Amino acid sequence: MSASRLEAKTVGIVTPRKPVLSVSARKIKDNAADWHNLILKWETLNDAGFTTANNIANLKISLLNKDKIELESSSPASKENEGKVYVEYNEELEKLCEELQATLDGLMRCLASSRRCTGRSCS
Repeated sequence: MSASRLEAKTVGIVTPRKPVLSVSARKIKDNAADWHNLILKWETLNDAGFTTANNIANLKISLLNKDKIELESSSPASKENEGKVYVEYNEELEKLCEELQATLDGLMRCLASSRRCTGRSCS
């Protein structure tokens, strides 16, 4: 085959069109895509929530240990207060708790969206 003849065949190539979906098939496809996106969002928020909760727990443990060490290193008269550990306000802990609340709010929105998808088509 010559190059000009091959060129003539490739110029006229038309990519096949996707078949037009019926209305019900389109709704099913859109609903499946909505569920897929909701699941991805849920997994992302869930992972973020567990990470934040883990950070809160680790921070709380380190604060309790710090307070315990401070009580032990203070005057011997403080032995009466040995069982009492006073935790002062911590900005980092507050920030992490707000972050966890925001994650929970996102999960609740995701749940509300999934409930809308079960009754009728998602939007």
